[in-house]
Amino acid sequence: MKPIELSACAFIKAGKLLVIWKRNHSHYEFPGGKVEPGEKLEETAAREAKEEIGCSPKIIKYFGYNDFDFEGRKFRSHKFIAQIPKGQKPRVMEPENFRDILWLPIKDYKKYPIAPNVADFCKEYIATSK
Repeated sequence: MKPIELSACAFIKAGKLLVIWKRNHSHYEFPGGKVEPGEKLEETAAREAKEEIGCSPKIIKYFGYNDFDFEGRKFRSHKFIAQIPKGQKPRVMEPENFRDILWLPIKDYKKYPIAPNVADFCKEYIATSK
C-alpha cells in the first residue's frame, strides 16, 4: 500500500524546533500536512505552514523524508528546513485543530509527546549536527 505523502517545515532557532499541538492526536507535530494532487513537496510545506501558523516560510533546504506508521496507516513525511521571515510571529491559526505552539529543545525531544516523524527528525538532526 502506497504511503500518504506529507510535507512540512522544520523551523529551527537556537537549538529549538517549532512544533504545534494537534488536539485529536494529543502530541506535538510539525506545521505541515498532506500533499495535494499536482502539488510539489515544497509548495505543500509552505502552504500548510501559512494555514497552520500564519507565517510564509522561507524554505532553506530539503532535509529528507522518513516513513512511519500511525493509527494503522502508513505515511511518508518530507521535511524542509525553513525560516520564519522577520516581522512574522507564529500563532495558532486553526484553534479547532491545534492548541499551542512550542519551541521544543531538540536535544530534549524525548521528554515531550511528539509525533513519530518529529522524533525521527530530532534524532537525525542531532546526529548530523555533531
